Amino acid sequence: MSRHRLVRTATVAAITALTTALAGGASASAAADTTPPGTPLYGYAGGFQCLMLIVGVPKVTDDVTPQDQIRYRVLANGVDIGALEDKGSSGMWAILHLLQPGPNAVRVQAVDLAGNRSTSRAATVTGYYTPGCTPGHL
Repeated sequence: MSRHRLVRTATVAAITALTTALAGGASASAAADTTPPGTPLYGYAGGFQCLMLIVGVPKVTDDVTPQDQIRYRVLANGVDIGALEDKGSSGMWAILHLLQPGPNAVRVQAVDLAGNRSTSRAATVTGYYTPGCTPGHL
């Protein structure tokens, strides 16, 4: 085997081994985190005109994901309607819109970097539709 071919073969083998090792390490650490974050407790959930929803929760913790990297998804009657935003000292909250007037079961789930979703408690929030308003626009 020529020197050029030997170097090329060794380089390809090294890249393959490194790629396999890195991929294996990444999936092993992601697979190791199977515990969801803590369950968010409601600080506030209220419905207003034009199906507007204001919802907020205190931050939760996780066994692996840093607290500032946990995401919070909001569900209304089982449908994902958006995410809470970190408002600094004001906590995690958002102004979203319900999909229907009347009573809605609103839940907030914390999601860690591995995709584990917390359990959630439902809060019943009444969506109000005001004639002449356009839901989704404040």
